[in-house]
Amino acid sequence: MAYICPYCGKKIEDKKRCNICNRDLSWVKKIYEKSIRYYNKGYYEAKESNLTTAATYLNKAVYYNKYNTHARNLLGLIHYEMGNIGLALKEWIISLSLDKDNNLAMEYIDRLQNAPKTLVTYKDSISLYNKALVYLKQNNNDMAIIRLKKAVGLNANLVEARNLLALCYIKEKQFYKANEQIKSVLSIDRTNLKALKYFRVLSKEDTNTVKPYELEYIPKQSKGNYVKPSRVINRGHILAAYVVYFIIGALGMFVIQTSLILPNKTKNYETEIVRLKDSETKLTNLLETVRQETKDEIGKLEEQNQKLLMEKQDIELTTSKMAQKEKLTQAENLKNSREWLQAAEVLYNVAPSLLTEDLTVSYGELKKEVYPRAAKLLCEEGYRDLNNNELVDARSKLEKSILYEPASDILRKSLYYLGRTEKAGGNTEKAKYYFNTVIEQHSGTSEAKWAAGELKDLQ
Repeated sequence: MAYICPYCGKKIEDKKRCNICNRDLSWVKKIYEKSIRYYNKGYYEAKESNLTTAATYLNKAVYYNKYNTHARNLLGLIHYEMGNIGLALKEWIISLSLDKDNNLAMEYIDRLQNAPKTLVTYKDSISLYNKALVYLKQNNNDMAIIRLKKAVGLNANLVEARNLLALCYIKEKQFYKANEQIKSVLSIDRTNLKALKYFRVLSKEDTNTVKPYELEYIPKQSKGNYVKPSRVINRGHILAAYVVYFIIGALGMFVIQTSLILPNKTKNYETEIVRLKDSETKLTNLLETVRQETKDEIGKLEEQNQKLLMEKQDIELTTSKMAQKEKLTQAENLKNSREWLQAAEVLYNVAPSLLTEDLTVSYGELKKEVYPRAAKLLCEEGYRDLNNNELVDARSKLEKSILYEPASDILRKSLYYLGRTEKAGGNTEKAKYYFNTVIEQHSGTSEAKWAAGELKDLQ
C-alpha cells in the first residue's frame, strides 16, 4: 500500500520508514488502513441507500486520510444524490487538486460543466429554498410552501427542501401531504435523521380520535285512526280504570326515566366531554411542540444556509486560485517560447492576492523578466505605427507599454511618442500633458528637449 509521507510529502511504497527523510511511518500505515475501513463501510451503506450514514463514514475516512480520493469522490456523489450539487463540486475539486492521475472527479466536473442547465436549476432551487426560510421567519407559511414546492419541482432530490416542506405541512395539519414528502426523502436517503424524526411525529398523530356523537333514534308512536262505534256503549267504569292504570304507568315510566335512564345518559355525556377535552389538550400540546421544533428547525436551517453560503465562497475562492495558477503556467510557457507580448498580457490579468507565497515569488520573477521586454517591443511597434500615421494602434501600444512598468529610457520614449500621437490626432491638451510629464520627470534627456520643442509649436 502506497501512502504520502507527512514529513516530506513524498509518495512512499509499503515501507516502515521513509526513504527520503528516514522517519518512522508505521503509524501512518495504521491511519491509512483505518481510512480504508471507513471507506468500505461508507460504500456498503451507500449501496443500501443509507446516505446519511454513508456520509458519516466517508467524512471519517477523509479525516484520517485526506488523500483518500475514492472516499472524497463517493462523498461528492452522495451530496449530488441528495441535491447538494455545491457540496459535491467542492469534494470533487479538492479530490482533483490532490490527485490528477486517472481521477474520476475530472469526469464528474466535466459532466457538470457540460450541463450548465443543471447548475442554473440548482442555483434557482437554492434561491427558492432561501426565500422560503425568510417567509418562515415571518410566519408566512403559505408563501414558504409555494417556494418550497417550486424548489422541489426544480430539484427533486433536494432533501433539505423536502424536509422543510414536510415540516410546513405538519404545522398546517396537512399530515397526508407531509407524509408524502417524508416518504420521498426516505426513498432517497433511508437514514435521513430529520425525515425519520418527522415520521415518528406523524405516527403518533391520530386524526380519528374525535368522532361525532351518535344520538339514539327513537321512533314516534303513530296515532291510531278513530272509528266511531256503530252504537254507543256505556263503558265509563272501564274507561276510568284504564285512566287510572295509564296514570300509574306514566308515573312509573317517569320514575324509571328520572332514576335510571337520564343519569346514565348524563354520565355518558360527561364521559364524552372529558374525552374530548383530553383530546383537545393532547392536540394543543402537540401543536406547541411542533411550533417549538419549527422554531428550532428554522434556526438550524438558517445556520446551515449560512454555512452553505460560506462553502460556496470557499469553492469560488478555490476555483479562482486554481485559475491564477494556470495563468502563471501559461505565462511561463509563453516566456519560454519568447512570446513576450502574449506572456505580459497573461501576467497583467493575474490577481496577485489569490496567489500562494511560493507562486507570488514566481509571479514577481516572471514580471521582472517579461514586462521590460514587452514594454520595449510595444514602444518600438508604437513608434512605427506613429510614423505610418496609424494613430489608433500607436496610442494603444504606447499606453500598454507604460502599464508594463518599463525602464526609464523606454518610459520617457513612450510618453514622448504618446505626446506626438495626440498632437497628430489633434488632441492638444493631451499632447501638452504628455510633453510636460516628460520635461518634469525626465529633465536633461533628449526626449525632454524634443518635448520642449513640441510644446513651442503648440503655443
